[in-house]
Amino acid sequence: MPRRTALDHQKTKDYIPLISNEFNQTTIRNIMASFEKRYFHEGRVISPNFENMSQIRAKFESINFDCLLDINKQIVPRFVLEFYYQLTFTYNSNGQFVVNFVIQNKPFSLTLEKFGQILNITFKCHACITDMWSLDHLSTNVPTKGLYKTKPPTPSVIKSHIQIPRQGQETRTKNKKTIVVSENEILTREILPHMKPWVEIIRENVFCQGGNKDHVSSCLCHMLYCIETSTPYNLAFFILKRMENTRFKPKKLIPYGMLLTRLFKYVMSRSPELAFDHYLSYDRVMHPLAPHYERKPRADRGKKRSRETNVSSSSITQNPSSSSLQIDDVVDDNDNDSSQSDSSSSSQHISSSSNVVSKIHQNPPHENHDFNTLLAETIYFQIQQ
Repeated sequence: MPRRTALDHQKTKDYIPLISNEFNQTTIRNIMASFEKRYFHEGRVISPNFENMSQIRAKFESINFDCLLDINKQIVPRFVLEFYYQLTFTYNSNGQFVVNFVIQNKPFSLTLEKFGQILNITFKCHACITDMWSLDHLSTNVPTKGLYKTKPPTPSVIKSHIQIPRQGQETRTKNKKTIVVSENEILTREILPHMKPWVEIIRENVFCQGGNKDHVSSCLCHMLYCIETSTPYNLAFFILKRMENTRFKPKKLIPYGMLLTRLFKYVMSRSPELAFDHYLSYDRVMHPLAPHYERKPRADRGKKRSRETNVSSSSITQNPSSSSLQIDDVVDDNDNDSSQSDSSSSSQHISSSSNVVSKIHQNPPHENHDFNTLLAETIYFQIQQ
C-alpha cells in the first residue's frame, strides 16, 4: 500500500470529541480520557477502479466477503467512544458469543449472529483469532467446541493454495539484522499475485491496524485460503474478538469506525429516546484504497488543524461541499521491519466529497448508575495492570 497512507489515521484526531469532562466520577472520566487519546481506524473505502475489481468481487462474493468492498459510511466518533468504553463479552446459555455495551446507561446485548446481521458481515463457519505469524498457531487459536468449533486446514494445505513455492531459505531484515523465516511463516512477497489485492483489502477492513506489512499473519492466511476455496468464514467472530483484544491496548488504533455507524443507526432506531444533537457524524478522513494517486499541494500542509475549526465548520452548513484530502509522504513509525525485495513508490491522488455533518437529537447522558460505576472501576483496574 502506498506509504503516504501509512499515517493518515492520525487525521481522525481532528474529530474525536473530548467528552471525558462530562463525567463527574474520576474513574469513569479517566477511562474515557484514555480512549480520547487514541486514533481511530475508520476502515477504507475501496475504489471501483481498484486492481481487478470484478474478479475480486466474484471471489469475495463466494463467501460473502463482498461486504468488505462496500463499506462507505460517515463516522460517529462519540458513539464509537461510548461503545468501546463499557464493552464486555460473554456467552449465553445457548453457547452464543454475546457482545455487551452501554449507551447513556442503557445496556445492550447482541449475539454474535445478530451483531453480524446488523453490520452486514458473515457470521458462520470457520472462526479464528490470533496475532501470531506462523501457521502452526492456527490449530491452537480456534474454538474447539460449541457453536463456533473450527478445525482449520493444516499449514501445508493452506500454503499449497496461497503461497508461491519457495526455492530455498527465505530471510527478512529487522533492525538491520537478518532473520531466517521459518517454514510456516509467509512473507507478503510470497503470496500468489492475484491474492495480493485481497491482502490489502483484508488488512484495512478486517484487521484495521497499521504497522509492518512485510509478512502475512496466520489468520490472514486462513482467510485467503477460505476465499480461494469458497469456504465460509466467520468475520463477526473475528471482528468482535479483535475489538476485545485491542480495547485496552493504548498504542493500538480503535478499529471499525465506519462499520460501527451501522450499529449506531440500529441503536437509535431501537431506542429513539437516546438520540440527541451531541452525536455528530463526520466524513471519513482516511484515503480510499485505490490503484493510483496523484498528489496535489495543499495550502495548509504542515499546519495543524484544530478540533474546534473542524467541528464548527462542518456543523453550521446545510449544503454538501467537496474538498481534496491530502497527506504528506511519511513513514509508518511501527514499520521497523523490511523484507529483502524491491519496492516501488507511486504518485497517488484522491478527491473526496466532504458532506455536511448530520445531527441526531438526543437526551443528555447520565453516569450516576451504581452498575456503571462498578463496571468502570473494574475496567480502570484492568487498564492499570
